[in-house]
Amino acid sequence: MGLTNTILLICGAIASLFGIAAFLNPNFARWINAPGGPRLKAAIALIVGIIIIIIGLTIEIPQA
Repeated sequence: MGLTNTILLICGAIASLFGIAAFLNPNFARWINAPGGPRLKAAIALIVGIIIIIIGLTIEIPQA
């Protein structure tokens, strides 16, 4: 696992944490740049975070 994959995992974890925090406290949804209400923004952030984590774990990105 290269440095790029590690960065993808960290970014995915941060996005997922923002999604979970927005579900628990709707004031965090103001930080998420997506259309819709707080619950939709939280769901979008959580789904995108999970997708980024999956990409970081499954695809080996070569180093330059």
